[in-house]
Amino acid sequence: MSISSILNITKQALADQRSAVNTVAKNISNINTDGYKRRRIDLNSHQAMFNSKVTADNITRIRQRFVENQLFYENQNLGKYQTDEMIMTQIENIFGEPLESGLSNIMSEFWNSWGDLANDPESQYARTIVRDKGVSLSKTFNRIYSDLDNINQQINKDIQDKVNQVNQIVDQINSINKQVSANNSDDLMDQRDLLISNLSNLINIDIREGLNGKVTISTDGQILVSNGYVNNLSVNISREGSITTANIQLVDGKSLVDINSGELGSLIEINNRYIPDYISKLNTLASSIAEQVNAIHSKGYSVDGTTGINFFADDVTGANNLRVSDEVFSDPSVISTSSLINEPGDSSIAQSVFDLQFYQGVEGNTVFDFYNTIIGQIGNQVQESGFLKKSQEMVVQNLKNQRDSVSGVSLDEEMVNLIEHEQAYQAAARMVSTVDEMMQTVLNML
Repeated sequence: MSISSILNITKQALADQRSAVNTVAKNISNINTDGYKRRRIDLNSHQAMFNSKVTADNITRIRQRFVENQLFYENQNLGKYQTDEMIMTQIENIFGEPLESGLSNIMSEFWNSWGDLANDPESQYARTIVRDKGVSLSKTFNRIYSDLDNINQQINKDIQDKVNQVNQIVDQINSINKQVSANNSDDLMDQRDLLISNLSNLINIDIREGLNGKVTISTDGQILVSNGYVNNLSVNISREGSITTANIQLVDGKSLVDINSGELGSLIEINNRYIPDYISKLNTLASSIAEQVNAIHSKGYSVDGTTGINFFADDVTGANNLRVSDEVFSDPSVISTSSLINEPGDSSIAQSVFDLQFYQGVEGNTVFDFYNTIIGQIGNQVQESGFLKKSQEMVVQNLKNQRDSVSGVSLDEEMVNLIEHEQAYQAAARMVSTVDEMMQTVLNML
């Protein structure tokens, strides 16, 4: 082997080991960088006719595509369950059960005040308490309705914000797609994977990666980004009566899209399904109480013989406008207790109103049974979403551990690699020095 051949080999070795050291240094410097996948330099031995040499053929971005795609999928469920639990807990807190301020306790106080009035039908004080408990009941219904409506409105704003985030991410992925096809940059691919992870936390997506490095992402069978093509989402907000709903559609073609996972999927389901159901049932309960109490109360007589007075306003349509009638609010003495005129000691009307709490007049249920069904439904959904969230967090964490065991940077491993490559570099440098001495010796002999 000629001296020049030895020099060429050592020159290549120096360059390769320098590249290897730089690769290790990059891994270490990015150990805490989100989305970064460790790099590995491939040093291969090439056999020539009279010698062999080791060269750096490629720098490989280490990844497990199957695990990554599974992680993207499970991320969708995690985003949904986390949002489910957060919002359902807020809704549960609105009803305030089993606190004293909860509707169940307020209803009990209302019915019990009628029982007290039935025991003392001529008492003006007892009538005032009945009026006050009616006002308290009305305000509690009003508050719960208002709070549910506020959450409904806030969720609609959140839906718009999430859609904007989705569109921004899709645009960024499209931009990186174009650069990847031209440069095939590992750093760009890291950025894109992080964007896809963020996107999967927002909506249900399907991902396909082509041989050219570009990715195609779709949702509900509709392509969002592919080969320079981008299709953004838009929100259609509609209000019918007391309910506001949101539907997602494509900007291109206006096709409706079923977003059923991720944070956005949770927001849409709670907004369009659960909150309208709670409000509808709350309205049914409030209007039933008003109708049934008024039906009995209007037939009775007050102490001075007044009759035909509704206890609750006669235009009550639900929880949002339940209120005590103006007549009762301004003068509790008109509250009926007797079914007979000029019989102030009779308490049959007050007793009948008191007994309404046991009457199965709300869709075949008593007022308390009907209300407890609502609370039970909400409680079950909070419990279920909490359980699913914890289970899904473990699934996602296990997948992250699998991914990081291959793609993550281990400081200990990188330090070992760094020492190995530095020693190899030093050996190559010594070889250069030795060859230089040999050449000097040969020259001195001439």
